[in-house]
Amino acid sequence: MSTPTAQFLVANPYAIIAAALALGIIVLAFLHIDLRRKWRAIFGKKAMTRVEALEEFLRREMKLDERVARFETRVEALERIAPATIRKVGFIRFNPFENTGGDQSFALALLDGSENGVIISSLYTREGVRVYAKEIAAGASKHPLSDEEKQALERARKGPGTLAPQIP
Repeated sequence: MSTPTAQFLVANPYAIIAAALALGIIVLAFLHIDLRRKWRAIFGKKAMTRVEALEEFLRREMKLDERVARFETRVEALERIAPATIRKVGFIRFNPFENTGGDQSFALALLDGSENGVIISSLYTREGVRVYAKEIAAGASKHPLSDEEKQALERARKGPGTLAPQIP
């Protein structure tokens, strides 16, 4: 037993070929429309020959090359100054005296790529605030450091306070 559709296809083998060709034409039409839309998005609505399209592409490529050259110059300048910029930060808040409220005092370590920089400390008391700065050279200070300043320096040297990756 066969269905009427199967009988029709057996009797008319060219119907299968015609259906496949119709489907192929529909798919090609959609691809053509999609390609035209993308072409217009890239090159605009005006009609272009292949030569004009190639010239436009090369013109845009040359502009990009010029921009890349400008960026390379800027990046080289930034890479030259990067080792001397602040790249590592360590911060700690603390309460140095029992008769004051909250952790209003702090130690802040700011280091460059060579671990040179400064530690800034602020001590809060009821009578006022005192601020101290100590130079850091190669990760060490000539002046004695408090425990909190040592912690801030250690956080800057090894901790998650690092601002930028090391540039080789």
